[in-house]
Amino acid sequence: MKKKLFVIGTGGLTGSKLVEIAKKDFEIFGSYNYRDPKSSIQKNIKLNISNSTKIKEILEEIKPDVVINTAGINNVDYCEKNPDLALKINIQAVKEICQITKKLGIKFVQLSSDSVFDGTKQLPYEEIDETESINYYGETKIKSEKIVLENPNNVVVRASVLYGYLPHNLAKIESSSKKSINFGQWLINKLSINEKVRIITDEYSSPIIADDFARSILHIIKYEGNGIFHSAPELQITRYDFSVKIAKALGLSVKLIEPVSNKELGRDVNTGSNKCLSSKKLSGNLNYKFLTLDESLDLLKTQFR
Repeated sequence: MKKKLFVIGTGGLTGSKLVEIAKKDFEIFGSYNYRDPKSSIQKNIKLNISNSTKIKEILEEIKPDVVINTAGINNVDYCEKNPDLALKINIQAVKEICQITKKLGIKFVQLSSDSVFDGTKQLPYEEIDETESINYYGETKIKSEKIVLENPNNVVVRASVLYGYLPHNLAKIESSSKKSINFGQWLINKLSINEKVRIITDEYSSPIIADDFARSILHIIKYEGNGIFHSAPELQITRYDFSVKIAKALGLSVKLIEPVSNKELGRDVNTGSNKCLSSKKLSGNLNYKFLTLDESLDLLKTQFR
C-alpha cells in the first residue's frame, strides 16, 4: 500500500514539483491558498495555513503518513517590512501544524533556507554549523526549525537559491510567499523581452532546480531520514555567473546582464555573501545524487520550450 503524502502549497514551485514527481510512489493529497494548480490528485483543498482548526480537521480525515509544508513568506525584503505577518505564517502557523501532526503521529517536513546563517563562513555551510541570522526572514526560519525539530521524527530541508519553471497560469498569480516568481524565471522573463537586468557579483550560492529539490525531499522520506538536511548540488557560484549560465543555456543575450555589487543595487536588507550549502549528509549518508548545473539547465530549457 502506498503511503499518503499531504503537500501544503501545491500551487507553488516546490509544491507543484512534489505533486508531479511523487504520484508514482505516493497517494497524494494537498492544499493551496491563492494558486489553484488544478492538480489531478486525491484531494486538493483551498487552505490558509494559519487556520489551525481547518488543518486539524483535514489531517484527521485524511490521516497522511507525511505532511510537507512548502508554504511560507519567503521574500526577505517583505519579511523585514512586515514582521508581524512573517511571525504569524513562518513561526506560529508552523508551531500549530507541528502540534497537530505530533498528536496524530504524522511525520512533518519543513522547508528552510540558507538565511539561517550569517553568510560569513569561507566554506559551504554544513548542517552542524551554528545558526545566526542577519535578517528577520532568517530569524523566523531559525525559530521554526527549532519548533519542528522538537519532534525527533521530523525533518528540516534547507536550500540555497531555488529556481525552476512554474506554468504561466500559476506564475502570474502572487503567491502567499509574497514572491511573484522565482529568480530563474524572473531572469528568463526579463531577458526574453530584451530588458536589461542588474545582477550582483558579491554573493555566492548553491542554486538548485526545483525538480531536483523535490526529488531530494522525497528521497529523504523514502529512506526515513530525520533531522536537518541541506539540499544543494556541489556548486559555489555568484548570482551574476549563474545568470550568465542561464542566459547561455536558453540562448538569451548575456549583454543584457549588468554586473553590480550588493551596495550598488541598494538593498535595505543584509543577506550575507556566502549562501553556499554542503549536502554531504544527503549525498553521502543517503546516497542521493544531485543533478549537475548543466543537467539542470538542460531540464530548464526543455520546460521553458
